[in-house]
Amino acid sequence: MKMAWSGLLIGLSATPALAAGCEAMSVQGEQQGKFDASGEVCFELPALGENYVSATLSGVTDARLLDRQNRRLRSLLEAGPVDGEQTLLFSLPVNQPSSLVLHGEEGARWHFRWRIKETSSLPRTQVLAPVSPLLQKLARELARGGTTDAFWHDRQQQGTPLVEPVDATHKRVTFLWRGARNNVFILGSPAGDHDPLFRLGRSDVWFRSYVVPADTLMQYKLAPDVPQVQGTPRDQRRAILVSAQADPLNPATMNTRQADRFNRYSLLALGPARYCTPQRMARPVRHGVLSRETLYSQILNNRRDIILYRPRVAQPARWTLLLFDGQVYQDEYRFASVMDDLIARHIVPPVNIVFIDSLDHARRGQELPPNPAFADFMAHELVPWLQQKGIPVQRQKTVLAGSSYGGLASSWVALRYPRLFGNVLSLSGSYWWSPKGEDAGWLTRQYQQSPRYPIRFWLQAGRFESQGPDGGIFRNTENFARVLHDKGYRASFHPWSSGHDYAAWCEALVAGMRDFTGLNRVRKPATPDEADNQILNNAKRQKPQAKQQGI
Repeated sequence: MKMAWSGLLIGLSATPALAAGCEAMSVQGEQQGKFDASGEVCFELPALGENYVSATLSGVTDARLLDRQNRRLRSLLEAGPVDGEQTLLFSLPVNQPSSLVLHGEEGARWHFRWRIKETSSLPRTQVLAPVSPLLQKLARELARGGTTDAFWHDRQQQGTPLVEPVDATHKRVTFLWRGARNNVFILGSPAGDHDPLFRLGRSDVWFRSYVVPADTLMQYKLAPDVPQVQGTPRDQRRAILVSAQADPLNPATMNTRQADRFNRYSLLALGPARYCTPQRMARPVRHGVLSRETLYSQILNNRRDIILYRPRVAQPARWTLLLFDGQVYQDEYRFASVMDDLIARHIVPPVNIVFIDSLDHARRGQELPPNPAFADFMAHELVPWLQQKGIPVQRQKTVLAGSSYGGLASSWVALRYPRLFGNVLSLSGSYWWSPKGEDAGWLTRQYQQSPRYPIRFWLQAGRFESQGPDGGIFRNTENFARVLHDKGYRASFHPWSSGHDYAAWCEALVAGMRDFTGLNRVRKPATPDEADNQILNNAKRQKPQAKQQGI
């Protein structure tokens, strides 16, 4: 799935004028046209106070916001599909001119609809006594007339979040922000929600503490001064995207490309060494072949990129991994580079990887939740096309994998075509999903009502995924695992101390493939009952929790 990014842009120096040729924009409007040979359209944006912009783009592949010196402030859209529609939410630099540059293919029609509104930040200032010993000490110093200078100097040297011991299996993690006016929120909190941070007295310290498992692995962003927006409660909830950005004092990230701070997630990794390290992701593919192909589907009436990774080994790889949201896994997280190195080090056996693009947000939401046409595309168009490319799709050695809607799609496609796809690797699968008007857990009921098929399951969910329909993703995945157990499937459930993000999913992909290919297996279950006991024991592990300092 191509990503449309958003962010708050403030405090820019200015002198030279914007480039000539940009068309002036009003605060609201709609335009359309056709890209000429330059493949570029430019709009001059108004200089306003605190603001937010909501926009919809069609036919545009790249969108960039530039300052008055034509320097890139941020990438709003990168490598989008030519026929895609993208929704953007961002803001302009305060009281300074800027420009928006759209790119697309020559001759392609584009459509642009936008609304810019001046606003103010959401008043959510909350003061709370801290539980962190270090912050308690700082509070006492402030009460005696001290400052926060030494505290922030130490944080610049030691990094954030603040991590303090609790007991043998838990740590206290305190997320910090310096100097917001009215609010700070965390996107990707251990509580699974958009939690507000608290202000330490009248100081410039904003904080929120959580007690989390000592093996926690998660990504997050911090969003200062989230604006008030017009519309529904959902619109206000989405407003966090306007200012969500990487933690400025946390150098740890999984993004290998040079992205601006609004397009980066910060990483919290408390556990042992990982497979998906920035160093491994930054390496070029040396031991295999990486190619980008285009596949047109008559069934779906659309065209998408398929990235193929093939290891260069003496004997052709027998295992094939079909991965949904493939462009994100490869273009953002360089999963082929990770697997290329792991295969060369014999940590994972040779595996062909098929990265399947999910196009844009709208079509992803139509295709990946149980959709018979998409399952037909997989079975009747993608599989024959891969076989023509020399990539084997053998039921027992083919793994359908994906995260969120992609995890749901993996289980759905396997149910529709169990004689083609024999293994499902589901990461934070959206098993809460149901068609409109039906109770949550539709696919779980389909498995209950269907015969047992020869499919193996490796199911992962994060303990922090406790919010949402019918108890959240963790609970729904746990329930799906129990249903599979009752039907006699070979399945395993893997609770992780993580949230809904690619930091955990990348690790789980590797762990799941090692299990499927036999590298992690301590012993093979001798009977179906032993496999049943395994999934029951896993499903009874620690329930999702991240003890937090409450509101």
